[in-house]
Amino acid sequence: MSSQFKAPSRLVAADIVRVFAMVLMVQGHTLDVLITPACQLTPWYNYWLFCRGFTAPMFMTLAGFGFALATLRRWEDHLQFSPAVAKRLRRFAFFVLLGYSMRIPVHSLRDLRWAGPDAWHGFLQVDVLQTIGFTLLALQLLVLVLRTPRRLAAVAGMLALIVAFAAPLAWRHPFLNSLPLALKSALIGTTGSLFPLMPWSAYIFLGATLGIGYVEIGKSTPAWLRKAIPLGLLLLVSGIGLEGVALHIYGPANFWPTTPHLFIARIGFVTASVGLATFVERFLPVSPRTMQSLAEESLLVYFVHVVLLYGSSWNPGIRQYLGGTMGVAHAYLLVIVLVSVMLMMAWCWNRAKKDYPLPSLVLRLAVVGAAALAVA
Repeated sequence: MSSQFKAPSRLVAADIVRVFAMVLMVQGHTLDVLITPACQLTPWYNYWLFCRGFTAPMFMTLAGFGFALATLRRWEDHLQFSPAVAKRLRRFAFFVLLGYSMRIPVHSLRDLRWAGPDAWHGFLQVDVLQTIGFTLLALQLLVLVLRTPRRLAAVAGMLALIVAFAAPLAWRHPFLNSLPLALKSALIGTTGSLFPLMPWSAYIFLGATLGIGYVEIGKSTPAWLRKAIPLGLLLLVSGIGLEGVALHIYGPANFWPTTPHLFIARIGFVTASVGLATFVERFLPVSPRTMQSLAEESLLVYFVHVVLLYGSSWNPGIRQYLGGTMGVAHAYLLVIVLVSVMLMMAWCWNRAKKDYPLPSLVLRLAVVGAAALAVA
């Protein structure tokens, strides 16, 4: 790799934003499960839904950003099918597998042959994990093909814009809507997928472009990111202001899940948040190492809290017992408890993996094996 690409070992501001997104994620899902239908009819609920929409873009943009930094640190190792490439491909494929495993519609895989159309329809819906896994796999393949960071940045940025601005058209296209259910559910959201590749992969592709730009243009200095605050705020305000234009161009069909004006606003929010985090890191009550430990376990937090709240083929969730029964004040008490438990779990597990690698590996294999046996 050329000498001008020297990626930093860690960016504390990105860790701060990722942990912030984790807190918002747990808060959003918990309130979604617990608050009563009457609360959802109040005026504040729509504003809360709009703000909640920034959580997934933060995760996805930073996933692409982190991919770029990790790849640039050892660029030459990722230009051929080396052990490093094989390891990361397995990791990204695991994201996809885990995402689908959370939607298994039967208690045993042997019962899949008896599953009806509705069960298969639910199983094949695409969520955050699958979209992140598929897109990171695509980015690694682009590294193998394109060979240079600047080409990767250009192509990933172009793909981000194409995906973001073509998504409303793709959702209405007859060919895409005639594809087999698995492909259609992965690409577009007309079957019910909450995070299909169009438009959500655009955030990951753009994150990779921003990561490379940060290393090359910003010279890997967090101070440079502070200049991103006014740019991010400008994009945020512009995206919101373009709602009427987007509605005129794309029409009302599938407007809110796909429209590019939200893509612009959300990217602006993420950009401004990372810039703001460079100021916040000076006043952190915890060490950067602790923040890194929490940020590295975002996948674990996502998986555990979703299984706890919504249930799975392995367990009933809180929704089955307390769903839709609480006012906002009581629900927020549980939000505070669950956020605290998730952060503590993330920190303890991250430290255990680093301080006791062999026992941690054995525990991971045991958990995966037990889960596999449970659905065998």
